[in-house]
Amino acid sequence: MAIRIITDSAADFDSATARRRRIDVVPMTIQFGSASFTAGKNLSNDAFYQLLQENKAFPSTSQPTPAAFLRYFEEIRDKGDQAVVILLSGALSGTLQSAEIARGMCEYDAIYIVDSITASAGMQILINLACKLRDSGLPASAIAAELERLKDKIRIFAVIDTLEYLRRGGRLSGFQAGLGAMTRLKPTIAVREGVVSIVGKSFGTAAAVKHLTRLLEEHPIDDDFPSYFLYSDDKSTEELLLPGLKEKGRLPRRLHYCSVGPTIGAHIGPGALGMAYVERGV
Repeated sequence: MAIRIITDSAADFDSATARRRRIDVVPMTIQFGSASFTAGKNLSNDAFYQLLQENKAFPSTSQPTPAAFLRYFEEIRDKGDQAVVILLSGALSGTLQSAEIARGMCEYDAIYIVDSITASAGMQILINLACKLRDSGLPASAIAAELERLKDKIRIFAVIDTLEYLRRGGRLSGFQAGLGAMTRLKPTIAVREGVVSIVGKSFGTAAAVKHLTRLLEEHPIDDDFPSYFLYSDDKSTEELLLPGLKEKGRLPRRLHYCSVGPTIGAHIGPGALGMAYVERGV
């Protein structure tokens, strides 16, 4: 009896990593006007951000259908296997609902669905733990229980370069976005309890990064778990944050990198940077 680990493309795994860790990824669909793309298959992150900047129309993201999950679930049932399914926050997408519908159609109890209440590398933290526990021989029910205990401790803080993409996604008025452009306002966002929210506004990138650093000090990193430097289209933005963390002795010991894909990237746009990690002492 095997234990399958399943997620969706909002986890932002590259295909090689997913194969190596034996993770099944159910993709989302991204629509730019009449052009349709499958995340992780025929649309790279670099190509996505180029399209995002070239197109005035805001892209739409379609969640996987119940049928997309049912194909995996029926195979698992027919083999007598188990599955742990770790998905994008139910507050951000209907993906979780699609999976729950598919599980009901499959009528198989050994499929455990976890609402990650996070996104991108926050999901990766949970999924990587699930893989580790799977390889240690833990049953799917126990793996899901461990993930439920950990997920409330995951933090994502990031600095956005412009308010324009929040405006295009309907999160801000045109006036608010225009005001931000005129004043060089750089918002800091957080993903907490499944919701993306603005937790700070700074004048200029340097001030925004200082605010981000303060948030990381107030919510310290637990080095028992891997941490991720998040960036949208430009990995070199690490130079804005990581040297300062190193100078303060707060650079994570288990640091990885994650390029934010289309699901969250459509709202934060290019030039974003941040951290995803487990908070210590929560």
